Amino acid sequence: MEDQKTLDGRHARQKAFAEWNIEKELPAHIGSYSLERVDEQDGRVYKAFRWKDKKSGWEIRAVFDEETADYMIKVDLKFITCTQVEVITPDFERFKKNVRGLTPDMIEKELIRRSCNSVLIKNSGFVNWNYEKLLPPRIENYERVIEPKSPINGLNGSYIIAAYQCNERESAMLFFYNVYREEYYGEMRSKGIPIIRHEYDAKTVNELAKEISENLQKDLHELYERS
Repeated sequence: MEDQKTLDGRHARQKAFAEWNIEKELPAHIGSYSLERVDEQDGRVYKAFRWKDKKSGWEIRAVFDEETADYMIKVDLKFITCTQVEVITPDFERFKKNVRGLTPDMIEKELIRRSCNSVLIKNSGFVNWNYEKLLPPRIENYERVIEPKSPINGLNGSYIIAAYQCNERESAMLFFYNVYREEYYGEMRSKGIPIIRHEYDAKTVNELAKEISENLQKDLHELYERS
């Protein structure tokens, strides 16, 4: 049971977010992402509002985390969640300013206009990879939601260069390229739990392609059955 101080703090934050006129100050639509209020307390995290893409289920959430006492933006791709580091702050007014000035541009750049123009990856092997036959738009129950020509900047220097997602089973297969280690690797996700697959560890895109050709279809089939 929460103490009165915690409950009072939650009430104050809910009130502050309710009084923030996000409908006027923030874009209602950014590409296929639509702005909507959430107003939900999920354990120690308060979810205030989000931009959501209804087709993919991906969303960008404004939250307050009681564990760290910070306001932040979470990018939830269903199979992996990242944090927009630039906007994290314990100060609500600064958070509002950060979100207004930084978050719409981040959504546009990282989730909509995704490209390989970053200096960190423009010379990487996957940029000019002819992957269409190897990574088709759909494999059994899995849809390709990320492809190498439109990678997503993930965590700790790793770009998600390809991903297959099954909403029905809450599972996914992801392929990464780490710019610091200059290596590729693969990872499954089942209901949010990561499952490392070392057979996809590779130093070159050709090595990765060989493993994908030999393993991806059977791995997705097994992932669907176990999820």
